[in-house]
Amino acid sequence: MDDLFPLNTGISRVRGIISLVKQNNGHMEMSELAEESEEDIDDLLPLIEACKLLGFVNVDESELRLTEKGAQLTFSNFSKSIKAGLVNVEPFKSTVKILGNKEIPSQELFSKLKSRSIVVHGEELTNEALLKKLLIRWGVRAGLLRYNVEEDTWKKA
Repeated sequence: MDDLFPLNTGISRVRGIISLVKQNNGHMEMSELAEESEEDIDDLLPLIEACKLLGFVNVDESELRLTEKGAQLTFSNFSKSIKAGLVNVEPFKSTVKILGNKEIPSQELFSKLKSRSIVVHGEELTNEALLKKLLIRWGVRAGLLRYNVEEDTWKKA
């Protein structure tokens, strides 16, 4: 199975990581990044993983190096680049396939994701809450998905 996108990461924090690496000629040691971003390394690791899964950085031992895609990121193309990267990462990849051209209730979507072994937490209600938060925080914000709060339904944007 593909790697799951890390929980508890935010778009602005990922943008900040990319910006810091750009300011350092496109490559940077993790320890330097931790110092400059004033983040604990444990908090940085999921952000670095998000950057890696989106195709913005490569990691070689403890050095981050911007990919061509990462080096070309700007404020204006950031959402478009995130959207393009998310379609290749779980749970977004499967969510897009499940939705097709339909609008689907959350319960059905999360049940289908679970049947594909896309689970972020062992307890079902917590799993659904975490997946919903992740899909909204990244998928909706990047313009990949739409979520209707009143009807608790999802569709592709």
